[in-house]
Amino acid sequence: MSTRRYRSAIACQTCRVRKVRCSVSMTGVPCISCEQDQTECILKPRQGKRLRQNTTVFPAPRHYAASSALPDTTSQSNQEPSNPSPDPSPKDDLGEPRGSGSSLDTPDTRASAVSSEQSISADEERIGVEMVEVALGYPRRTGQIPYYVGEQTGGPTSIMHICTTDHAIPRHLLLPEAKQIVLTDDERAFLRSKGVYSFLSDTTMECMIRAYFHHVHPIMPVLEADTLLEHYRSKRMHEYNLILLWSMCSIASNYMPAEIYEAEGFTSRKTMKAEMYSRAACIYNNGGEKNNFILLQGALLVGFWNSEKEDHMQPWHWSGRAINICQILGLHRDIDSSGYNTSITERQRSLFRRLWWTSFWRDRWLAMALGRPLRINLDESDTPDPLVSDMAADLEGIPESTTSAFLPRDLPQLAEYWVQLIHMTKLLGKTLTTCYQLRRPRPTISKIDSLEAEILQFALPDYPDPTLSPLATFYYYHLQLHYQSILITYYRPYSIETPSDLPPYRQREWQLEMQAKAMSAASKTCNIVYSLAQGNYFSYAGPMTPTLLVPAMQVYLLNCKFGDALSRRLGLNMLNMCMMILEELQKTYSVASVCRGIFGKAIQQLFPDDAASISLSHSLPETNIIALPELMPPTMSIADAPLQLELFGSNASKAEFIDALTAEPSIFSFVDMLNL
Repeated sequence: MSTRRYRSAIACQTCRVRKVRCSVSMTGVPCISCEQDQTECILKPRQGKRLRQNTTVFPAPRHYAASSALPDTTSQSNQEPSNPSPDPSPKDDLGEPRGSGSSLDTPDTRASAVSSEQSISADEERIGVEMVEVALGYPRRTGQIPYYVGEQTGGPTSIMHICTTDHAIPRHLLLPEAKQIVLTDDERAFLRSKGVYSFLSDTTMECMIRAYFHHVHPIMPVLEADTLLEHYRSKRMHEYNLILLWSMCSIASNYMPAEIYEAEGFTSRKTMKAEMYSRAACIYNNGGEKNNFILLQGALLVGFWNSEKEDHMQPWHWSGRAINICQILGLHRDIDSSGYNTSITERQRSLFRRLWWTSFWRDRWLAMALGRPLRINLDESDTPDPLVSDMAADLEGIPESTTSAFLPRDLPQLAEYWVQLIHMTKLLGKTLTTCYQLRRPRPTISKIDSLEAEILQFALPDYPDPTLSPLATFYYYHLQLHYQSILITYYRPYSIETPSDLPPYRQREWQLEMQAKAMSAASKTCNIVYSLAQGNYFSYAGPMTPTLLVPAMQVYLLNCKFGDALSRRLGLNMLNMCMMILEELQKTYSVASVCRGIFGKAIQQLFPDDAASISLSHSLPETNIIALPELMPPTMSIADAPLQLELFGSNASKAEFIDALTAEPSIFSFVDMLNL
């Protein structure tokens, strides 16, 4: 065997001078020698004749210590410079002065290109090396960014298991933070033109932060409270991550009083919300952010945007982004599935659970509201259930004066409601799978009874304590609305379907029983709505509130079609009450306007004599209103008269429209047909 020693193709300047073997081709910059000596690792590309020396300098390694669950994002590349100074000689990306008249294809530029490519390759190799080092337990740099190595079928996981046999490889690692993208002047100018760097007044920002913690955080605890409040307290909101800033404002603007949005130059909450969303979406898509946690938090917050009819699917789009990032980060898997992961702090664990279960909650309720398939399969997830303490994981150390000024006093109670909402959402997922999944087998009577028993055994909170704040009282009723929506969603399809093993002679009786149960849940929904209106609690309503009325309204609409004369009039009264609530909510939420338009058209078709009582921006022409004959409950079995579940065109008949509206779990499938 040859004993010839081969020289490394690439070596740093220090190793060349010392004439020692350099590890830069294997480990990337810095090499092991420079890392140990804490010296600058200077990489000089190999050059041919007459090439001007082009040296790339990498500073000595730095070690970071993060006190928050996520890396500090206050100095991201998407921030506007506080005191930008013009550069008298602008330079291009390679450091050469622009407009120097030099040709692009010169020895100098070729050498620079080679150096740049070698630097990129070294950075890419270093990612793989650091990944293995962290997994094997001897990282050279402090990790900050969570990374999920994947399951056994993935390349990184299988290779790491081959490399070691003495300990289990954790699925979740903390890698050193990647280099941030530096925006060009043109990119910053574009963001500036879109208002991204136009900050709100201190008074408005204070109101925004308070609205977030009172109306958003209790059901979507996605931001780190201490980080946000510290930036505001120290008057450094301009340093807060811009994606999180404008995303928070896009949802908090739903609760701005008139004097606030008018002081900022807006004519309504809707116009202010549209501008906040525009800034959030602009910096999200053009800011060069690489931190997946920031992108996840931003996607969850802007996911409540809903404006014109062509944008009614925006929440589904943003929810999909959030779920994708969750699975990239491995939030769907238990961090300690391979043993206790000492690299992840308890604070980080709490944040991971909050983000994952918030994404799950959005997935289930959007799937119901929009009639879309479930994106998250809990059979592929083992993340522990959320804890009440997760809500307070990042509240330690906040001064009492700050918490009393911004946080609701009933936050512990609201945290309990949030945990109950997540558990309730699991029942919604089972309901959608059992009752509405496309290729599902017809359930047996035992399966239907088992799921019904599980839903009915869910422990709802007792009647709200009179000492609770109005905000906490609203959330109590809001939790009740979620529960009744699940019951209606569960019972309604069985008014036209039957279990696979139910004898024919019992089918009609069983269907009438399920119809009665759905009507009972709808009646309780209206009682809750009446209580909210009586207590003036609808001022706390959120973007989800209008869609929680839809299941009950569908039941009453079905009763208006098939009931006797008295039942039809009673059903119309309940629908009119819900329509009044939607009319109030549509001042803030466009989704309420869409719902009101859909049900308004249906009511006008069923009750042409009362059409004038339903005031819509897009009413039905008089020629389209045809009186329906008296409709009686169907006497045939489900196989004889199934309701249509598909979309109808603009020429759909009135009967088809009502059939589909009462049968679909979602009403938004009809927006294109209605031409609202």
